[in-house]
Amino acid sequence: MRIPADHWLLALRTVLAVWLALFLSMRLDLYQPAWAILAVMIVTLQPVMFTGGTPPIGIIIGRSVARLFGTLFGAIVGLVMIALFGQQPMLYLLFAGAWLAFCMYWVMLEQDEHLGYVMMLSGYTATLVSLTAIGTGVDNIWSVAQGRFSETALGIGCGLLAHVVIAPRFGSRALPSALSRFLSQAATGTLTTLAEPRSQTRSQPRSQATRDAPLKALFQHYQQFEKLRGLARLETRRLSHFIPALDRFASDGLALITAVRELETALDYLRHCDDGERWLTELRQQALPLLRAIESEPDGKPTERLSLADFDWKDDAIAPRTRARAELVRQRLGEVLGLLQHGRRLRNALDDPTSSKVKALPRQRRSRVTHNEHFVARYNAFRVFIAFELLGQIWVHSGWHSGYLAMMLLGVFTMLFAKAPTPAAVVYQFLWGSIAAVILGGILLFLVLPAINGFPLLAIAIGIPVAIGTLMTPHPRWSLIGLAGAITMMTLLNLHSTYTFSPTSYINGGLASIIGTIASMITYSLFRQRSAQERIETLMTAYWRGLGRLLREKSLPNRARLESRLYDRLGRLVALGGSDSAVREAIDLHALALCVWRIRRLRDALGPHRAEIEAWLGDIGRRVVARRRHDPAVWHELADEAVGWGERLYHQAHLPIASIGEIAMLGHLMREAPGVALEARAGEATDESLDESLDGPGDADSETTASTSTSTANATPGGSRHAD
Repeated sequence: MRIPADHWLLALRTVLAVWLALFLSMRLDLYQPAWAILAVMIVTLQPVMFTGGTPPIGIIIGRSVARLFGTLFGAIVGLVMIALFGQQPMLYLLFAGAWLAFCMYWVMLEQDEHLGYVMMLSGYTATLVSLTAIGTGVDNIWSVAQGRFSETALGIGCGLLAHVVIAPRFGSRALPSALSRFLSQAATGTLTTLAEPRSQTRSQPRSQATRDAPLKALFQHYQQFEKLRGLARLETRRLSHFIPALDRFASDGLALITAVRELETALDYLRHCDDGERWLTELRQQALPLLRAIESEPDGKPTERLSLADFDWKDDAIAPRTRARAELVRQRLGEVLGLLQHGRRLRNALDDPTSSKVKALPRQRRSRVTHNEHFVARYNAFRVFIAFELLGQIWVHSGWHSGYLAMMLLGVFTMLFAKAPTPAAVVYQFLWGSIAAVILGGILLFLVLPAINGFPLLAIAIGIPVAIGTLMTPHPRWSLIGLAGAITMMTLLNLHSTYTFSPTSYINGGLASIIGTIASMITYSLFRQRSAQERIETLMTAYWRGLGRLLREKSLPNRARLESRLYDRLGRLVALGGSDSAVREAIDLHALALCVWRIRRLRDALGPHRAEIEAWLGDIGRRVVARRRHDPAVWHELADEAVGWGERLYHQAHLPIASIGEIAMLGHLMREAPGVALEARAGEATDESLDESLDGPGDADSETTASTSTSTANATPGGSRHAD
């Protein structure tokens, strides 16, 4: 297999950083030089599993800083636990397991990747430090804690230095082009919707798949922009004053996706009016020049904000239905154009940070409200605690001296892979890497190292397995095996300044590593996490409850906070569903909630109909929450009620056309039966799991094991952390 030049360059960085960390740690006579090498490999190789090559320097910086603070906090907690419970093994197991569970609960709920990484490191570093002290003597606890932190800091510094000095890759440099692609794609989708001929809409409408594909492409462009946006604050000070504006557009970008989808729905219903094309032509004349300019040149000079002119019509000459639908299209198109122009101003400012227009960009971040899956967090915390306590009882009562190594790996693996789609399959691949590392490490330790004299030969002997593991890591099929092998080998090698020939200790340590890995795999197999479909069902239940409160409660939430929570759920639904239809359904659900928010915001303008409409909305809220699953018939019934309200209000000249249009849009969205397919998929999965539990145990991970190598290699930043 041909190895790309980027992978050779990555191996060069890793080997040089390992050599520097090994030299300094031995020169300074630190506690365990292998810990410094371990930190180098994790800082260097862990992000490779997400990127498939040399990661951007921003990822390396973020992980390095988070690992430094996480190790510091974990070392302090380990010191405290040994000081309090060093002579009380049962109390130690109880409190160490409780600390792991607490950190796991935090990690599963924390949306900030770096803060979550700090808590994850704090969790298992505390057990690493305390268990190492127990295995080598509790009197050495200060040396162990100090050595763990100092050598981790040394390894982090060496790995970071290698990435900064040797051909650094700055991901934030691609941020402007990612924003341009997103804006261009949004303009293209809007143009396609506006230019769709009437005959095609009425006689041969585009298939749902044809409509969903561009929406998913737009969402993917947004995700790429969001990923690079997170690197901007870490990689360069040039864009530091853009951070609030970039954060603001992160929310506006999602609002743009929803607005494009709502515009498509509003246009479909306007085209069903006999004279709808007439008013649509008027809107095209105003909007098409700007849309074409943004499509072809999203980084062009921004123009004055375009506001669509009001329609020049006589109320008695235009059908009320046409008037309401045309006004709704004008509002949605105006929202799309406003968001596109906002994005274009930001894009133009990125090219000219010294421009005076930069001062006009937002300076404050919007508040973020996330949807927390507390059940998932509690379950993972419980799983970690039970596994740690059970293996701890075996270790204590068996009297196996090296059992603390198995406990260490159990704590590490149960923390690291909890967010992986199939953690048992991930640990299974790690197991094979660990077995290979134990065998090869024994050959290196007992056949090669005794014949070595001097640092140059030692560096060569260490550099060869490090280079092999580094070259394997970028490939999805071998990434876990390569990383596990390199890390396990470095952990087991005796790299103190004085060489000790101790085969018995090495064999015990190798067996403990393998047993700890197997214990983690058994834990994940017995305490299986909720499937993606079951989590979708939980998310849908939370969504219906939130929608019910939005429909019934008197006070309205802040729109920015509402959008933040809605779009957090949207991201989760898309990540769990993944298909084009899942993207469209998730966006429809959130468009429905925002439409309800707009109706209730305009409630004061409903005049004498306000109380009756609010009672109707409250009834919808009760019906939505009361049902476990919704079917198209329910949505069609609700849509018919909305149409009925529209027919009643069309002829109310004193009512604002915006309120009538929003009620019409609510009916259109409910006609699409949002969430039905997602609920059906989750329900089928739940029924299948129930049948399996009644018929007998099934294949634990038969469906997901086959795709583990791909899914883990392409995991998102919020996914599993394959390292230590």
